[in-house]
Amino acid sequence: MGYVETGSATTAPRMPRLGLWARLRAVHEARMVSPRARRRLAEDLERAVVRAEQRTAPFTAAIPVAREAAGDARSALLDLGERLRAPRPVDPDGVRLARELLLDGAGPLYVTCWHGDLRLAARRVLMALDGRGEPD
Repeated sequence: MGYVETGSATTAPRMPRLGLWARLRAVHEARMVSPRARRRLAEDLERAVVRAEQRTAPFTAAIPVAREAAGDARSALLDLGERLRAPRPVDPDGVRLARELLLDGAGPLYVTCWHGDLRLAARRVLMALDGRGEPD
């Protein structure tokens, strides 16, 4: 780090300060990628796979899982849960996508549009967890 001359005094350059929103986002991302949050997200994904395998859905207010799509994407969803439990660091954007996959009631986990949508979405999340972006 160099020094800046200001008039007669030589001072160190000012370091940029993070704004309030940037600090809040950093705290939120730290919580999202914590082992506890990742474990809970993995458990919720695995629970969705189990719900899809049940013959009759119990009486609940939960949106039913698309059984055929979840059966097709079972291995990708379980791989996603395993990756979330792994001690390796994850990219916050990947965790955000995993949460969206689980929580979006109009998403591929709950609504089947095209065959393979859920499997592709789970693979996309797996790649994002490693910070690799979109699959080819």
